[in-house]
Amino acid sequence: MSSLEKKVIDFIRRHDLIKRGSRLLIGVSGGPDSLALLYFFVRRRNDWRLTLSAAHVDHMFRKESLEEMKYVEEICRQWGVPFFGKRIDVPAEVEKRKGNPQDLARQMRYAFFREVMEKNGIETLALAHHGDDQMETMLMRMTRGSGVEAAAGMRAQRDFAGGRIIRPFLCVTKEEIEAYCRKNGLQPVYDPSNEKEIYTRNRFRKHVLPFLKAENRHVHDHFQRLSEFLHEDFDYLETLAKKEMKKIITNNNKERIGIKIPDLLRLPRPLQRRGISIVLGHFRKDGQPSPFSIRHIEAILDLIGGPRPSGELNLPGGLTVTRVYDRCIFHYGFPQETYCFEWNPTEKLALPNGGELYSGRPVKSAVLSEKEYFFLDWNNTALPLYVRTRREGDRIRQKGSGGTKKVKEIFIEAKIPIHERNVWPIVTDAAGEILWIPGLKKSSREASGEDGENATVLIYRRNTTTREEKMDESRH
Repeated sequence: MSSLEKKVIDFIRRHDLIKRGSRLLIGVSGGPDSLALLYFFVRRRNDWRLTLSAAHVDHMFRKESLEEMKYVEEICRQWGVPFFGKRIDVPAEVEKRKGNPQDLARQMRYAFFREVMEKNGIETLALAHHGDDQMETMLMRMTRGSGVEAAAGMRAQRDFAGGRIIRPFLCVTKEEIEAYCRKNGLQPVYDPSNEKEIYTRNRFRKHVLPFLKAENRHVHDHFQRLSEFLHEDFDYLETLAKKEMKKIITNNNKERIGIKIPDLLRLPRPLQRRGISIVLGHFRKDGQPSPFSIRHIEAILDLIGGPRPSGELNLPGGLTVTRVYDRCIFHYGFPQETYCFEWNPTEKLALPNGGELYSGRPVKSAVLSEKEYFFLDWNNTALPLYVRTRREGDRIRQKGSGGTKKVKEIFIEAKIPIHERNVWPIVTDAAGEILWIPGLKKSSREASGEDGENATVLIYRRNTTTREEKMDESRH
């Protein structure tokens, strides 16, 4: 038994990766890593009573890729391993979707693996990622500012397609695998794209890893150990954070999630970060890497913990984070429409914010609050009336004081959320003077309720159940 096989067997046992009698699908590109992994399991097939299969995807990036698929198929035939192969025109998909070639290739490859596993009742997918791959992955992710889980690199095993993915070679280096291939007479194929420095991973492989290995030839073991420690710590914090976030999340659907800021800020900082990461995870697209980094999480915590009672952050993928006093909302957009309606008060006007305006007789109402109605003097008002959204520099001449005040300040003092300010109705006369901000402020132009037949009462009925409250109710 070679030293590589001893290391891998010990790693498999320590992480409980394979049980006797397991059904394994091995991803085989034909390169040295995957060919060595297939050979390793073929040698143990009888002793461990394994049922083996191999899967290969031709991404059609290179003209020789079809011959490589046939080569892998022939090796599987010689070794008595059932073969599943598929050609996928990834370049055509890249052109169609305008996506990243490597990301799309990975998505389609894993989709094929999933399909094979589900159709054939295979519970375990074995992949040949090794210690050098782990180092490259961790360094790349730390360099671009990934969160703890991503920076911890690849797990030795994780859930996939109703079963698991396992990576038994994380304990060995590329050099050891190459030596294993030579010793056993294996003849792998080589992808020339692995030498091109246009890819970030290749630059790390060619320039960073040699330096680290020169400093410590066991550096891959230290990276793997760190990866395992980080994943264990992450899982523990994740469990604590999920328990706390159940009390903090106020609504939860595919488009929007709200959280209670005071409750989040009472948690220790590590759980705050983990809680924000959990929320962002709801907006991650299946099969794609997260677009959110630790930088985004810290920016969100700065927004939540800062002195300003309201504000917004725009995140990748069109996600917006809005602070509304003691609430923070993660969403894909609130209505931001600008409108201006000519209004005949004899007709009811439905508003984009869910409210409505209409007129009635000038009588006092015990149902309406003082700011929800306005007495209009027809004889002293330039008609027609207009109902519009706010504009830069809007001011209203206040009833009682005679002075003017910025509409923006009125919204702030009333603690109206930013997204509601954008669709709040403002009533003006034909000259553009603001008569009334329904529900908030009246102007000095309001008539007396005793003006009789010359006065009409304008009434504002607001949909007082906010969008967030509706979602709260839908959960119960």
